[in-house]
Amino acid sequence: YAISFGLYYLFARFVFWYRWDKYAGVFGSFCRAFVGNEAPTSARSTDAKAAPKPSNISKQNSFQKRTFQLIVSIIGIQVSYLCWGVMQERIMTRPYGEGEAEERFRSSKFLVFTNRLAALAVAHVVARSQRSPPDVAPPIRYSFCATSNILSSVCQYEALKYVSFPTQVLAKSCKMVPVMMMGYAVSRRAYPVMDWVVALTVTCGVLVFKMNEAADDGSKQSGDGSPLGREMIGYVLIVGYMAFDSFTSNWQEALFKEYAVTPVQMMRQVNLFSASFTALGLVLTSEAFTMPAFLARHPDCMIHILLMSACSAVGQMFIFFTIKQFGALVFATINTVRTMFSVVLSFVIFGHAINSGEAMGIVVVFVSLGLQVLMKWNRQAAKRVKAINQSGGGVARADAQQERAK
Repeated sequence: YAISFGLYYLFARFVFWYRWDKYAGVFGSFCRAFVGNEAPTSARSTDAKAAPKPSNISKQNSFQKRTFQLIVSIIGIQVSYLCWGVMQERIMTRPYGEGEAEERFRSSKFLVFTNRLAALAVAHVVARSQRSPPDVAPPIRYSFCATSNILSSVCQYEALKYVSFPTQVLAKSCKMVPVMMMGYAVSRRAYPVMDWVVALTVTCGVLVFKMNEAADDGSKQSGDGSPLGREMIGYVLIVGYMAFDSFTSNWQEALFKEYAVTPVQMMRQVNLFSASFTALGLVLTSEAFTMPAFLARHPDCMIHILLMSACSAVGQMFIFFTIKQFGALVFATINTVRTMFSVVLSFVIFGHAINSGEAMGIVVVFVSLGLQVLMKWNRQAAKRVKAINQSGGGVARADAQQERAK
């Protein structure tokens, strides 16, 4: 990935140094399409004309429509990502074949490539079907979060070779700490004290779960199972996932604010770069030539990969739709429930052992996540009350001015 991104970035530097983006003809169009302009482009105006006040009947129909949309969004996200999680664990942690033909799937890069290719196809179809304003963000700006997105996904898949799926999911809940640290480093954003308390509580819950898991499974500490050194590799990969994922979300948020890109445009551009960089990585590591042979020997693995990619692409569209229609807070609530279900489903389907200490750790994590969602709802309600009071105060002041004028 360093070679893939490095070659692209070097090409972009040459484009800017020699002003190739100003050239006419095919070469200039190519440079503008894949690199863009180094000079910042002004964001689009998002001002909208005031809509007419809806009638009572339209309000009722609108409420019913939004209720139906919310139910569909909840079902879509839950089904898509629960199935995606099951397929991820099946592909990365269970062997294919029997007896001497038994072997494991090893190429996390190929999983990233198929997921991004499917998401790119879905985003392209949706973008063509919508009337979206032109994307004014320079393509090179997408390449940074695309690279970090690739690295976060690879770390996530590779971690399953060293730790269990429940450990991976719960540990990913700790990413609030690096997200807030990265938010402060990138945007100088300050967070309330309670957010730090919740983040640290989630971390403590994960530690309780993991300590009891190690105590319950002595093979991990002995030589007849996965040694502690292998688990440490899994933890390092999870930390890498959280760091890269935190950078991705903060960089994408900056692009949304600076260039007012739409979610579908973001999805299409990021997946275009991710699929391109990953394809080059597969060629450089020869996995582009070895994976077809593996899939030919184990066609059921190909079915699992296709199902996982389809769930990932459809799930992304449900996420973007939910955030656009109902806001990030509603999505955070749905995602918290989805995370809890994915852990429970993993225990049921793959038969992971669980003791009281692990159960206590899981409860601490999800209670803390629920508290975080509740605090966000309360803050949003407080903002609405404040806005209503301010608008009411403005009306009262206008009435007083009119009385004085009379």
